[in-house]
Amino acid sequence: FGVGKTTIMKIINNQLLKETQKFNIVIWIIVSKETNIYKIQSGISLKMGVTLPKNEDETIRAGMLYEMLTQKGRYVLILDDLWDKLSLEEVGIPQPSNGSKLVVTTRMLDVCRYLGCREIRMPTLPKQDAWSLFLEKVGRDVLNYPDLLPIVESVVEQCAGLPLAIVTVASSMKGITNVHEWRNALNELSRCVRGVTGLDEKVLQQLQFSYDHLNDERVQHCFLCCALYPEDHNISEFNLIKLWIALGIV
Repeated sequence: FGVGKTTIMKIINNQLLKETQKFNIVIWIIVSKETNIYKIQSGISLKMGVTLPKNEDETIRAGMLYEMLTQKGRYVLILDDLWDKLSLEEVGIPQPSNGSKLVVTTRMLDVCRYLGCREIRMPTLPKQDAWSLFLEKVGRDVLNYPDLLPIVESVVEQCAGLPLAIVTVASSMKGITNVHEWRNALNELSRCVRGVTGLDEKVLQQLQFSYDHLNDERVQHCFLCCALYPEDHNISEFNLIKLWIALGIV
């Protein structure tokens, strides 16, 4: 969680879209936590410019999708953020052959093994890369304050090489040059992660740090309203503002 799997996939997806001579089509689908075969089928078909019949059951739709993908020739299908084992047959995805590729991102090793994928583990960022990313997001002005640097370096260490944590914490501290504020931030982060063993928990603690540093209860409530929507849902700014007004936040 927060190690950069989806970011890497976006880069690969954009690269593949330029290499039209290698593959006939590149299909990107975000699966998310609640695996829904019907939704995955619809997503794949729409990316191919075809609409599957809504009233047919998943088995019939799977057969139709299988034929569509087979006729496409060489394709790349990216299933991003797969949380659970998925039967390719039930969805209607052929076993990749003749140069077609199936790429999956997941936090679960057994999901990779179930699908027979070659495992590529995402490492955390090396120390130098973590430092460079943090500086990019917090602003290089901090380098002009020698007293800050040891504390800033310790803050970066607390992010444990996780890009999401680094970006989140650095953005929260952007523009702050007061030594005491940085020391307080380090104490908060040190207190948060003590005794935590999993990467997921660690990132969530960094997000908690960022939330606490919004420093405005109304802004925090505006942010929390986004949690009312399902994961990966397209949130309408207009509807969100209407919700804030209805709740009396703005």
